[in-house]
Parts: sequence; structure tokens; C-alpha cells
Amino acid sequence: MRRPVLALLVGSTTLAALAAAAVTLGATTAQAAPAPKTITVQAVPQLPGIHFTVNGVPAVTDGTGSATVTVTDLFGAASNLVLPSQYVTPTTRVSLDRVANDPKHGPSTRILYAELDESSAVTFSMLTPQRKVLPLSQVTSVTLNDSLGGTTTLSASQLRRQPVWLPSSRPHKGAGEVTDRQVLYSVKSVMIRGTNVVNSGEIRFTADSGVPVTIPLILHSLTIDANDLLAGKPAGSAVQLTYPDGTTQTTSLGPDHRVILPDLPRGSYRVNVEGGVIPLASTVQLSRDQTATELVVTTGDFLEILAIVLVALAIVVAAGIIGRRRRRQRDADGRAEPSEAPPEDSQTTPTGEVADAVPVA
Repeated sequence: MRRPVLALLVGSTTLAALAAAAVTLGATTAQAAPAPKTITVQAVPQLPGIHFTVNGVPAVTDGTGSATVTVTDLFGAASNLVLPSQYVTPTTRVSLDRVANDPKHGPSTRILYAELDESSAVTFSMLTPQRKVLPLSQVTSVTLNDSLGGTTTLSASQLRRQPVWLPSSRPHKGAGEVTDRQVLYSVKSVMIRGTNVVNSGEIRFTADSGVPVTIPLILHSLTIDANDLLAGKPAGSAVQLTYPDGTTQTTSLGPDHRVILPDLPRGSYRVNVEGGVIPLASTVQLSRDQTATELVVTTGDFLEILAIVLVALAIVVAAGIIGRRRRRQRDADGRAEPSEAPPEDSQTTPTGEVADAVPVA
């Protein structure tokens, strides 16, 4: 009977020892388990849907532009933040400018600020004085100044491939915090045919409005009347217009020999009316809506002018001939008259005059 009891006591003691060891090991393991570590990333500006990874853990910002991830190590968190350039919306894209670390954090947390460069898709619409849309194919370039101190020139090809991408906001460090600052633009020039058709700096806009940027242009119309030189009747077939940049355009005249050329930039134009015998040209300084009357030398004008010239020439020739004949006649008459001799009783004075004879006493 003693052996079974002894064996039972030994077994109980062993189980108790094992249980105590297990409790001690569990407590040690619990004490050795590291506390969870978190990294909170705040996007500036506060845009939702920004994809990034930090320490290899992927995340997406929420409606407030922030996201929190759990990591095993906080070392080098700022340098381990990877945020590729990406489209937030079809008209908005962002890229990482820099990462700032908030010094106010706990031992197991980090707060990072992902400062983003935001760009927006912008479309331009050019309006004539009649509020009609001018085709962008007529625009040579658009130059913009921005509040960042930069200048951007959009070429004709860029305008034709609208929209164009412009910076819309940039990070700005203010009083103890970083905020996003909108980029303000002003239109420096819109070039058409070598002429600026806006007042520099008058038109301003931001790139994040989501609506087309409307630019009213300074344009004028030129009405050309072509008239016969002598009769003053409508004449001519077409008008060749030379723009301020040296390019030319030829436009046919209507039935009344008049043409209206709309939407012209201000400047100096050379006007040449075709359809005459002798080409005539004039210069028009266009600064408002104007009408120019151009003269055309028609075939009838040319024949009339030629007849007048011939008649005038004939008169001159005839006058010359008559004058020469008269001079010859006077010369001939002068040679035919005898010279008169002084009387015998006259004397010649020392001055060559003939004096009357003095009777002798």
C-alpha cells in the first residue's frame, strides 16, 4: 500500500512543479513581448486615397488625408516612407516633396507629414470681343507668371493637346505647422501673329478650380473698301493682308468689292488690293475697329491716265515748237532792219551819247 501512495505523491509533486514552471515561463514571455509600434502618416494637403508604404507596410489615406500602420521597428521611419507619383483624380496628381517628422511623439509612435506637390489639369478658352471662342490653332503661345516666382510658356502644340498640367498647390511652412498654399497665376501674354492680345497681369486664376480658364482677347476688325482710282466705283478682286509678324493672307472681295476681316490683333498692317493694272499698297495702324478705303488702278483708269499724259505731252511739245518758231522769227526780223546813223551835226559825248550840235558864233 505504501508504494502506490508514494508514487501518487511523487506524481503530484512533479505536476505541481511543472505547472509552476509553466506559469513562470508564461509570465516571463509576457514580460518579454514588445509593445505594438504605430506610425501615423498625414498628407499635406489632406487628400484621401493617397497610396504609400512605410517600413514595407502599405496603406491608403482616409477622408482626413491620414493613415496609421503597425510596424515592428520605428527606426528610420521617415526615410522608409515611399510615396510614388500618382493620380488622385483624373484632373489631379501628386508627387512627394519631402517628409517631415513631428518631434512630439511617444516611445512607440511616430507622426510623419508627407508634404505633397499637387498639380491640376487646366484647359484654356480664348474669347473674342463678341464672346465667341477663338480656335487655339490661331494662338502662338501663352506665357504665365505664378506666385512661386516662376514663368511658364505654353507652346502652340501644348495648347492643342489640352489640358495642360500646372502646379496647383505647394507645401508652406507657417507658424509651427506645414500647410498647402495655392499657386496663383497671372496671364503675361497671349501671342497671335506676333502681337500680344492681352493686358499683361490683368487676368488671374488658380489651377485647382476645375473649370476652363477663360481669357478675353483684345482683337479688332478691319473693313476694306476697294474703289476705282478715277471714277470712285467699287473695283478689285482680292485683298492681300500682311500681318505684323510678316505673314500674309489673301481674301477675295465680295460682290460689292468689300471685305470685313475680323479678330485681328492690334498692330501695323500692309494692305494690297489685287485686280488692278498697277499694284497699290498702304499701311494701316490697327488699334480699334476701322474701315480703310483702298484705291485700284483699273484698265480704264490706266487708259485714261495714258491719254491725259499723251495730251499733256503733246501740248508741251507743241508749245515748244511754237516757241522756237517765234524766237526764230524775231531773230530774223532783227537782222533785216538797218541801223540808224547819228545826224551829221551831232556830237558824241565821252559817255557815248549823241549831243545836239552847238552853233558857232
